Amino acid sequence: MSKPRINFLSQDELDAIHNAALGVLEKTGIRVLSKQALDILKKAGAKVDYTNNHASIPRKLVQEALNMAPKTVTYAARNPKHDLLLNKQKAHFLATGGPPFMLDWETGEHRYSTSEDIVRCCTIADSLDHVDLIWPLATAMDVPAPLRYIVEMYTCLKSSGKHFEGDTTSAKEAQYQIEIAAAIVGGREELRKRPIFSHVICTLSPLSYDKGATEASIELAKAGIPAAIYPMPATGETSPVTLAGTMVMNDAEFLGGLVIQEFASPGAPVVYATDAGTVDFKSGTTIPSPEGSLIHLALNQLAHYHDLPSQIGITGGSASKLLDTQAGYEKARTILTHLLTTPDIARGLGGLERGRTTSLEAFVIDNEIIDYALRFAQGFEINDETLAIDVINKVGPGGIFLGEKHTLKHFRERWMSRLSDIDSFETWQKKGSKSIAEVAHEKVKEILATHKVEPIPEDTQKEISKILKRAEAELL
Repeated sequence: MSKPRINFLSQDELDAIHNAALGVLEKTGIRVLSKQALDILKKAGAKVDYTNNHASIPRKLVQEALNMAPKTVTYAARNPKHDLLLNKQKAHFLATGGPPFMLDWETGEHRYSTSEDIVRCCTIADSLDHVDLIWPLATAMDVPAPLRYIVEMYTCLKSSGKHFEGDTTSAKEAQYQIEIAAAIVGGREELRKRPIFSHVICTLSPLSYDKGATEASIELAKAGIPAAIYPMPATGETSPVTLAGTMVMNDAEFLGGLVIQEFASPGAPVVYATDAGTVDFKSGTTIPSPEGSLIHLALNQLAHYHDLPSQIGITGGSASKLLDTQAGYEKARTILTHLLTTPDIARGLGGLERGRTTSLEAFVIDNEIIDYALRFAQGFEINDETLAIDVINKVGPGGIFLGEKHTLKHFRERWMSRLSDIDSFETWQKKGSKSIAEVAHEKVKEILATHKVEPIPEDTQKEISKILKRAEAELL
């Protein structure tokens, strides 16, 4: 099978980036605001300065951590038919993570998101065939901050049968998340075998690690919960302005987090992630750009160089605020190019405004773009059957192939639009002259009215309600 693929860094270039990152960790080191994590690093053999919350990590510790990290990671789901194996062979698609704003699907109003929006987003995600796992497409701004990530996790697990990936900002939050997930799957040991949720650890570029998130990651690692370590260097602001320098920063921050995870719990499942971004130097904000895509493609290649699963950003990169031409071309170009590197997880579906706003209509349009991109990435076969010499000779000059058995056998292999309009102008007019935004809106309305998610058993919901009440009493 001939498949289009993108790999553009040589082995020598990958070696150079990795060796530079190792040098940064050893010479410059990292800032770690958690004494627990510093204790782990010191015991492992790092040089630790508690007064300045600083650690220098020798190269050998990084290599030991890479050796300990699993080369494949299982993301189980509440419904086992949605289980995922991250093994660097297939791309999986993730709804964008935690935007604080929504384009209201009924009014078009730009507003803060709520927990009810998360339910709607998860219902849509559960129904779409190319959405493989869920990071909340909204933030529960109506829930008190200390409880927010716990409530978001349970809301997503209750509103979809797919794997949940989310945030955790303290060890206490992590403990409650573990308890809720264990109640759903039937105990902590079962959760270790079938982790139905994973979490994101965002580093603080440059080269820093927050106390709460780091200690949460340690707690979750000990429970066998997978972690996506997410450096977020911004070129020229929190990392060098050059793309290669930003790659070095991303690699160093990831590897520093990996060392903490693996020496906290040897064999902890970890995913190499990135949200590296390029900057508009007039405003200081991160922006979609060709350079941003290049960084993500190259870092995906670096993740595979480390023999680890990867997670990169895609459609959250649209800077458009509306479902317009800009949103369409930005999403299409990033989905297609990023898919050609075969990331284990591609993040960003449903996002606008650089991932700060969610649109349910954009979500279903992204699913259509992915359908096209997957067919493109599949390539095509060249063999006796596909060369079709006998058929060509049979039909001959001036003939037609529509009635041939060969056509009937293979025509379903062709991609067919499910959402996009491909009719003539006259037919389009007869169907109501609908824009793609209107078609997507109707699809959202249909899904929300008809799609049913398999519920969590009632006795389990009662048990989890008690857990949430304890969390509320303690964390508020």
